[in-house]
Amino acid sequence: MWMAAAGCLQALEFARPFGSAMVLPMGRDVAVWGAGASGDGVRLRMGGREIAGTAAADGAWRVVLPAMPASAEAMTLEIVSGEERKVLDNILVGEVWICAGQSNMEYPLSSAVGGKEELKSVAAFPRIRMCNLSGVSTANRPFSDAERGRMTSGAYFQGGWVVPDERSAASFSAVGWWAGKTIHETKDVPVGLIDVSVGGSGAEAWLPREVLEAREEYAPLLGDDWLESPRIGAWARGRAKTNLGGKPGAHPYQPGFLYDAGVRWWSGFPITGVLWYQGETNAEIHDDAWNERLITDLVFGWRKVLQQPDLPFFMVQLPRIGGNDPLRQWWPEFREVQSRAAAKLDGVTLIETQDLGWDGPNVHPPDKRPVGERLGKAAARR
Repeated sequence: MWMAAAGCLQALEFARPFGSAMVLPMGRDVAVWGAGASGDGVRLRMGGREIAGTAAADGAWRVVLPAMPASAEAMTLEIVSGEERKVLDNILVGEVWICAGQSNMEYPLSSAVGGKEELKSVAAFPRIRMCNLSGVSTANRPFSDAERGRMTSGAYFQGGWVVPDERSAASFSAVGWWAGKTIHETKDVPVGLIDVSVGGSGAEAWLPREVLEAREEYAPLLGDDWLESPRIGAWARGRAKTNLGGKPGAHPYQPGFLYDAGVRWWSGFPITGVLWYQGETNAEIHDDAWNERLITDLVFGWRKVLQQPDLPFFMVQLPRIGGNDPLRQWWPEFREVQSRAAAKLDGVTLIETQDLGWDGPNVHPPDKRPVGERLGKAAARR
């Protein structure tokens, strides 16, 4: 949960999830929160409604908007406290989806097959909104001092809500865009897409710390020597060591880091569901029981900390790719792990994509539209 900083003279502000051009979830009470002056009254206004609240001793305020139907009418969300006033504009009401995982979810629309042509038409879909939260690149090089400075849960992801245009959509997840577009066209409601994907990230980086601390088998992943653990794939450990340049410090592949940086602050915001495309990194470890445990704990962990026990997950099964890279030798077994986990977990839907793979050896099949559309059709049917 986003928390206000201590002090009684804080400026009035909304918390991180909220911004102009966003989509608020439809059909459910929506908590809106932020910070202000300690003890001051606040008034939240939207769609002709006004709801009163009070900032707590630490300045935190929280007001609940009653459930609203889907609406493509641009509205303002206003918070007033004393002489201060903050306004967010161009807000719609519809479905809000988190798009998360590693590089095949991160893969940008501009690089996908047909992506450049798709970018010419994205502005025709103003009822789709994107929250593109970009992290620091984990390319094969040492981090700069500025990049190392962003290795905190508050600074790692940067970005916010935007209306799609050719420029803003170019770097957005291709799978996420086509999934969201399919949901939008199928259900005829506004759709908000939150992209927090990070290339190369293992599932352990997306586990809530509460989950990591609750299981004894995760204990070796919580210490300063996590980079030496065989439970982290060799490729990910090597890349993290390169990024850190042999110096101690936080890294996005560190267990729990990405959940804290990109997901935790949505706690209390009623997400419609999760579009999850991840597993290439964990498939390097030939331990089916361990990998199934990671998937299971991730689903239950997100649901608990996000305060949504029935949060739907739509999980993309690893596709077929060509080549003989030994890093891919356990992919067939990992697909079976994904299938078993989805079958056992209520509210988890597996999206099969093996028939959508390709013959090239690159781990990133470039034709993302069929995957995104298949994902979106399943999500629209939930």
